[in-house]
Amino acid sequence: MSSPLLASFRAIPKLALALALSGCAAIPFGVPKATPGHPIITSGYFNLPDGASQPYRLYPADGKIKAVVLALHGYTDSRDGWVILANYLNPHGIEIYAPDLSSFGASKNRGYWPGTNVLVDEARDEAIILRARYPHTPLYIMGESMGGAIGVLLGASANPPPVDGYVLSAPAVWGGTAMDPLYKITLRVADFFAPGKRLTGQSLKIKASDNLAALIALGEDPLTIHAPRIDNIEGLVRLMGQAQTACSHFNQKALFLYGGKDQLIPKQAMHTCWQAIPTKAPVTLAFYPPDYHLIPRDLERAVPSADILAFLENRGLRSNAPSQATVFLASGD
Repeated sequence: MSSPLLASFRAIPKLALALALSGCAAIPFGVPKATPGHPIITSGYFNLPDGASQPYRLYPADGKIKAVVLALHGYTDSRDGWVILANYLNPHGIEIYAPDLSSFGASKNRGYWPGTNVLVDEARDEAIILRARYPHTPLYIMGESMGGAIGVLLGASANPPPVDGYVLSAPAVWGGTAMDPLYKITLRVADFFAPGKRLTGQSLKIKASDNLAALIALGEDPLTIHAPRIDNIEGLVRLMGQAQTACSHFNQKALFLYGGKDQLIPKQAMHTCWQAIPTKAPVTLAFYPPDYHLIPRDLERAVPSADILAFLENRGLRSNAPSQATVFLASGD
């Protein structure tokens, strides 16, 4: 099954073959509107120093709040991407704030790449807002895919946000030296000649998750970006390359998760990132052989979800995922 998320990531190899322009469509993005069975839930807005007002969805904790999470979604996704994980974490006292990132969801610049610096700076500012709102509660940044790459850049920056740790699920680090130079060159050529063209990716057969219902929900969600622009994808590739480079400077408390069946972020790219993390960094690496890219939505999500909760509660992971990560690193895949 194809989806906007899959098409955007794997459109790059297709470009290397034939620029993929025959699969483009000049479709306006428009303003997302709720549809039957798919409401747009807006709990509030982050009013940021750069003038942006980013809508967010609050997944409230049941009872006493034990920890607060700023959840950064993946490419073409939105605030709605955390429903399944929130249903597991909320009963344990975990409060989740999930904003639409700039260029995605219902943000005012929907569909138009804002630049890595904007995405990173706005996430930092959102964390600062939450820190002020919850001064005595553990605060974490959680990112999936592109959101995970933003988390890597935040944690490796000279000005990291005031948080207690990071949960980075399949961070998008497929860039820099981890990506075939031919793909990057071809994408730049396409960006030069047709930056506004939109890739449908309808012919791609890549599996982001084995949870068909979750993939259907992603595709039907009115906040999901369909057929992103070429210059938007080129911006994503630059962000992924910057995140790959930042792995060697990441020195924050963090849980990194990666699935053995991930078809979007190649094993070699994640291997390169994990090997580059400083040896003494307070990082826990966790590898889940049965899982795909959207780990918190997979049918096999029970074990990684429990590990995420354990990390947020400042407990040790009970699964063998860290041992599996050692095996993964030793394999050299």
